[in-house]
Amino acid sequence: MAEYVTLARPYAKAAFDYAKSAGLVDSWLQLLKVSAGLASVKELAASFSAPDKDNQQLVDILAGTEADDGYKNLMSLMADNNRLALLPEVVDVYEFISEQDAKALSADVYTAAELNQAQLESINASLAKRTGKTVRLTQHIDESLLSGARIVAGDLVIDGSLKAKLEKMKTELLN
Repeated sequence: MAEYVTLARPYAKAAFDYAKSAGLVDSWLQLLKVSAGLASVKELAASFSAPDKDNQQLVDILAGTEADDGYKNLMSLMADNNRLALLPEVVDVYEFISEQDAKALSADVYTAAELNQAQLESINASLAKRTGKTVRLTQHIDESLLSGARIVAGDLVIDGSLKAKLEKMKTELLN
């Protein structure tokens, strides 16, 4: 899997650089997501490596009619280099580059019960202050945490759950 990300990185970087210069970062992200979704259809994915594949037809299918010439050129380049299967990884890397450029951060908040809007805003403000970035929160319910919260934002993990505290206490008592 790491190899796929390595192969996808130059395409994602080039795509982001072009989209940013053209003011199309968000629309290209949406196009990439649609193309990646189409590329995950088993019948279409099988045609990527077929000996008699028609690259132009694949580009037409993956880019659609809404895409600009730059996006179609990206799809053509990927088709010519037999890299269309990397589209899901290209989306992930493109999204990461976009967040880094926008000084944004996606964070997942895991709690045993649903948080209210004020609690989410407080977490968002604390993370924004700590990281210096705009934070986009996604809440997940994980009843195994018992209470408290576990926050995952990139490589930052803050675990204030009761489950983690009990595990720590257990480790200390056993040592």
